[in-house]
Amino acid sequence: MTRTTTTTVPPALEELVRSAGHERASITPLAGDVGRRRYFRIRLGDNRSAIGVVYPDEEEDSRRRWVAAHERLRPIVRVPSLLADDGRGNQIVEDLGIDDLASTLAATPQRRERWLARAAEAAASIAAVPDPGINPAFDAALFRRELELAREAVFDLWLRAPLSSSERAAHDAWADALVAEILEHPSALCHRDFHANNLFASSEDEVGVIDFQDLRRGPDSYDLASLLWERTTLAWMNEETAGRVVELFAQRRGVEAAGLTRRLRRVLLQRAWKVCGTFARAVVQGRGTAYLGYLPPQLALVRRLLGESPSDQAFGAVLGSRIASVC
Repeated sequence: MTRTTTTTVPPALEELVRSAGHERASITPLAGDVGRRRYFRIRLGDNRSAIGVVYPDEEEDSRRRWVAAHERLRPIVRVPSLLADDGRGNQIVEDLGIDDLASTLAATPQRRERWLARAAEAAASIAAVPDPGINPAFDAALFRRELELAREAVFDLWLRAPLSSSERAAHDAWADALVAEILEHPSALCHRDFHANNLFASSEDEVGVIDFQDLRRGPDSYDLASLLWERTTLAWMNEETAGRVVELFAQRRGVEAAGLTRRLRRVLLQRAWKVCGTFARAVVQGRGTAYLGYLPPQLALVRRLLGESPSDQAFGAVLGSRIASVC
């Protein structure tokens, strides 16, 4: 078989594939995400496959953190094996499959709770790991910046309707209060992007985990928020299903489920608004038009999660008036 590539495959990745002993491999570009890394499926000569990852120069630190997190998590949860790394931004890693957990959950509704339970067990295992210090812990500055970037992306860039000074004050007061509240929650190690596109049903009883380079310590419900209420689950997730998964996670962590549920709601609010900003910015920059369809339900989730506090209510009024036409 002749090795085939496309003109978009970086020569350095081709060289790494050859140096790893796969002369007969073919390399096919895969769809990327909102980040700058590039992905390729590598068909090896023996009909196995692997994934090629290409980090741009500005993400060298991301590659280093991936390697460090991989080493720490490998004994704890299922992660892809690192098959080759040239130290210059190119990797070959184990292929966990074509279908991520989001696809599996969509295709097999009758097995959703089983797979969510396995994912929750993986999240609990990660939470129990002592912080290896690969990334700084979540802090007020990080959480607050995420909310500020969301404000800018949604109102200024996507809706092209910047907030007035009074509306901006309402948003900022709400953001400050929410961040202060969730930083008082018990903390644990978090994957940070523990959603179904980063998880794989790698066996009947095991969930594989990818994209873990942002591993850091944070609120103990953070990974549950990512798992249960995100773009691929919003259409069918309900409180009963989520509640059973929360109970399992609480049992594994040895914490009280009702308290965890209350904390989850507040952490989810912060993350949901941050995700709105990520989607809005990707759409505006032309890097993720598919995310346009996710924005209305994500914005609706933010509105649903806002509570009865004065700051929540004030921001809710601002948000509701601005997104009435799209949500």
